Order: sequence, then C-alpha cells, then structure tokens
Amino acid sequence: MDSRFQFKFTSYFLKQWKGYDKRTKDLVQEKINLIKQNPFRFPKHEGYRFVFKVKLSVGQRYSRLMYAVFMPDTKHITILGVFDRSASYKDFERLFKDLRK
Repeated sequence: MDSRFQFKFTSYFLKQWKGYDKRTKDLVQEKINLIKQNPFRFPKHEGYRFVFKVKLSVGQRYSRLMYAVFMPDTKHITILGVFDRSASYKDFERLFKDLRK
C-alpha cells in the first residue's frame, strides 16, 4: 500500500537516529513502516489533535515515537522524535511548541 503522505524528520529526531545502534534503528524503522501503511492506527497523544504516539522500548526504557499528521500541511507526516515516558513528555512539549511557531 502506497502512502499518500511524505515524511519529514525534525533535527531532534535525526540527532537521536545517529546515536542509535542497528537494532534500535531497525525497531524504529519497523514502526515508521507501520505509520506509512496507516498513520491513524496508533493512539493520539492526549491534548493534541493530530499527534500520535507509538510504544517503543529503547535501551530497556519505555519510550514513545511521536509523530504529527498534517504537519506542516496535509501532505506530510512529521516524525517528532522518541521521547522517554518517565520525563512526562516535557521534551516533546518544548519541541512541539517551537515547531508550531
């Protein structure tokens, strides 16, 4: 199934990507492939209309791969980054606020 969306990646995510080992990159890539098939399959992040989260375990820590549909426009999905659950998504909130400006 071909996706009608194009992907964009934040500099935050690209920096994270460079630091991952092969196993983690493969895991994240699998999740991105699932997003390509159906971007609305994962649960929404509470309080955000078009932001979704995917469960991951990176380095034995529970994390979420966060992405925004229709950002910056209706043709794009923006991969925001992998955020640690224990930090209450504070990094996500700061990044998302900066992107919306």
